Amino acid sequence: MKSQLFPGGRMLPAVLTLFPFMALAQTSPTIVTETDPSIAYTGTWYQNYETPNYGGESYLTNDKGATAVVTFNGTGITWYGVEDPYSGIAQVYLDGAPSTVDSYAQATLYQQPLFTAQGLTPGPHTLSIQILHERDGETQGSWVWINYFKIYNGTAVTGGVSANTGRAEPDSPSIVYNGNWYQNKNAVHSGGTAVLAMDVNSTATITFSGSEIQWIAYRDPWSGIAKVSIDGALVSTVDTYSATEQDQAVAFDSGALTTGSHTLSIQVTGTRDATSGGAWVWLDSFIVK
Repeated sequence: MKSQLFPGGRMLPAVLTLFPFMALAQTSPTIVTETDPSIAYTGTWYQNYETPNYGGESYLTNDKGATAVVTFNGTGITWYGVEDPYSGIAQVYLDGAPSTVDSYAQATLYQQPLFTAQGLTPGPHTLSIQILHERDGETQGSWVWINYFKIYNGTAVTGGVSANTGRAEPDSPSIVYNGNWYQNKNAVHSGGTAVLAMDVNSTATITFSGSEIQWIAYRDPWSGIAKVSIDGALVSTVDTYSATEQDQAVAFDSGALTTGSHTLSIQVTGTRDATSGGAWVWLDSFIVK
């Protein structure tokens, strides 16, 4: 896949799937079943009690926008589910890196490795599975299944990861993505990587512990409008358009907050003002104070 040229002359590298459909051997991985409290679900999920499932049970859904998020400490993770003639496509983010998983198969296959990533830096990571309610030309449905996860050289973390004082880059496990976000690598970005999205309702949500937070963004003539919420409440609508390119610009500052745990969510609206040539919204980093 070739890279694409995006506004401002920035090159968007091809999305690289991290070892899909391939289980890599490790010693004594930790098994986390679909009912484990470390997995945070949104949307409507159903239970399936077919015996070939590991533990005799799986979760499945075709609810567009439904998510399952698992945070873990370790060096790798494998997601196991079902492949069958009625299964569809999921969007996966591992620490902000996107991949697409098509779980269709001509015959029903249980306990299948749908996504694997290994060789990660030891420490906390976040895997997010998003249901697209999409399917390829062969399947008769768009179901996505979760049976269990294998975590290599580590364990699951209940409650997720919170960013502390300092800078959180787009690959921070404290950030959960939904929708379609793309990575952009350029030396002008903090840490050398930023992410961007323009699809309506794509979101990036950070959990942090502090008394203030700043959203740092890239701004240019093709940038659009986003909504910002703190602790679930809408606090600002931000127009990130700029007539000139601005690297590492402060797009939003929360001001003083009660010291403690908070969430900040950036929601892409897919809209722009009359002068902008696009509706792209960029996330370079967050600064927690």
